[in-house]
Amino acid sequence: MASRLSAPIYTLSIGTSKLYVVNSASMVSAVQRNLKNISPDPFFESVAARLSGIDGSNWKLLQGKHAGGGELNNKAFDSMIPSLLGKGLDAMNLAMIGYLRASIDQLGAFTNDPVDLFEWCKDALTIASTESVYGAKNPYKSKQRRDDFWYFDSNLTMLMMNFWPKLTAAKAFRARQNLIQGFIDYYNAGAQHHASELAYARWKAQHDAGASTEIIARLEATITIGILSNTVPAAFWLVFEIFSRPELLETVRSEVKINALTAEGGSSGAHTVDMGRIRDSCPKLVSTYQEVLRMHSDGTPTRLVMKDVMVAERYLLKAGAILTMSVPAVNYEKSVWGDNANVFNPMRFEENAARKADKTQEQKGVVRPTSFMSFGASPNLCPGRHFATGEILAMTAMMLLRYDIVPLTQGEGENGGKRQHGDWWRPKRNDWALAASIRPPLGKYPVNVKEREEFKDVGEWKFKVSEGRGKFGIITG
Repeated sequence: MASRLSAPIYTLSIGTSKLYVVNSASMVSAVQRNLKNISPDPFFESVAARLSGIDGSNWKLLQGKHAGGGELNNKAFDSMIPSLLGKGLDAMNLAMIGYLRASIDQLGAFTNDPVDLFEWCKDALTIASTESVYGAKNPYKSKQRRDDFWYFDSNLTMLMMNFWPKLTAAKAFRARQNLIQGFIDYYNAGAQHHASELAYARWKAQHDAGASTEIIARLEATITIGILSNTVPAAFWLVFEIFSRPELLETVRSEVKINALTAEGGSSGAHTVDMGRIRDSCPKLVSTYQEVLRMHSDGTPTRLVMKDVMVAERYLLKAGAILTMSVPAVNYEKSVWGDNANVFNPMRFEENAARKADKTQEQKGVVRPTSFMSFGASPNLCPGRHFATGEILAMTAMMLLRYDIVPLTQGEGENGGKRQHGDWWRPKRNDWALAASIRPPLGKYPVNVKEREEFKDVGEWKFKVSEGRGKFGIITG
C-alpha cells in the first residue's frame, strides 16, 4: 500500500487505535530526530520476550527505562557494537571464512549431482556464522540443533501470539526449548570465555545486569535469528542476481580476480582471496550487493509514539499510536533513486559513491543514508551488518572465481512459462518467512555446479583478511 501512496506519512485507523505509516526518506529523518518521543524500545522488548518465552519478573528485567525495567534488552544490544567493528570484526571474519572455505571446497564434489542453491547457502552460512561466533563448543555443531533453529525460525507466528504456545505451536516450542538447553549447557561449560568477543560481550552484559543463565540462554537462542535469517536469503539473491546476468557475472568476476586474488607458484599453486581487498578494491561487487539489498528488502521498522509530538512541523502524532516505516517505499522512492528506481541497476551504488567523492561538483543526486533502510533505521541499525556483508561477499567471491552454476528447469518462477535447461528462472518469494526482512525463495532452486576450467588445477584455495578499514563502505539508514 505504501508504494501506491504519495503522502510522506499517512494514518490507518484500526478500531480505536491509529497506525502511522512512514512513506518517504524525508519523513524517516523527521522521525529519527524525535527518538525520545517515538521510541523503538517497547517493540524490541516485546518481540524479544515473545520469541524467547520470557515473562513475569524477567520481563521486567528485559524492559527499558520507559517501563521502569532493568534495560537488559538494550544492554545486550549495545554490548555487541564494539566487537563488530575494527579488529574484532576482522578476527571474526577470519574465523568465519575458514569454515566457509570448507563448505565451498565441498561444493566441488557435487559436480555430477543437482544442488539446491538456497539449501546449500543455508547450510554453509549457518555453520560458518555460528562457529565464528560461538567457538569450539558451538551449540549449532549438532545438525539436529541447526534443524531445530530453522524450524523455529520458519514457524514463529503462533509463538509470537503467545497463546498457550506449548499446545498451539508444540513443535516450534520444542525446537526452541532444544536451542535454549543447548545454550544453557554452553554457558555452564564456560564456553563463552573461549569464543568470539561478540559472544562474550553479550553474555557479560546480561550476566552483569542480573540475568540468570536460563534467561541469557533464551535470549541467545533468539539472537541467531538476527545472525542468519536475513544473511542467508541475501546471499542467495546476490548469487542469483549475478549469475543470472552474463555481462554482470563477467564484470564482477574480473574485478575480484584482478583486485582480490593472488597466486603463488603458478596456476597449480595456492590461490588466496583477500577479504580486505574485496572490501576496499571491489566497488562493483559491493555495489551489486547493496542493490540486491535495496531491491529485496521488505522490512517495517516499528516504533511507539510515547507522547504527542509534531514532526516535520506539520504532522501531529498522538501518544499511544504505532508508527511503522515502509522499507520498500523508501528504498524505491523515485524522487531519491530516479525514474528507474524499480529497475535492478548493479552499478547504482558505485555511481552514487563517485558523485559523493567528487567534491568539485554540486552534491545533487547523492543518496542520503535515510533513503536506504535495508539495515534498519538509526539508532537501531543492524549491529552485525559488516560481519554479514563480509560473509556474503566472501562466499560470493569464491563462487565467482571457482564455479560455473547452471540452473535446472524444476520449479515455477514468478512469470511462469516454459524453460530450457540452463535458463535462470526467478523463483517466487516465501512471504510467510516472518523473521526475514529479505524474503527467501519459495521452494527449491536446483542447480548444477561445475569447476571452472581457468582454475581447475589450483592446488589450494585460501582466504585472508588484510588490515584495512575493518568495515565496509555501505550506506545505512
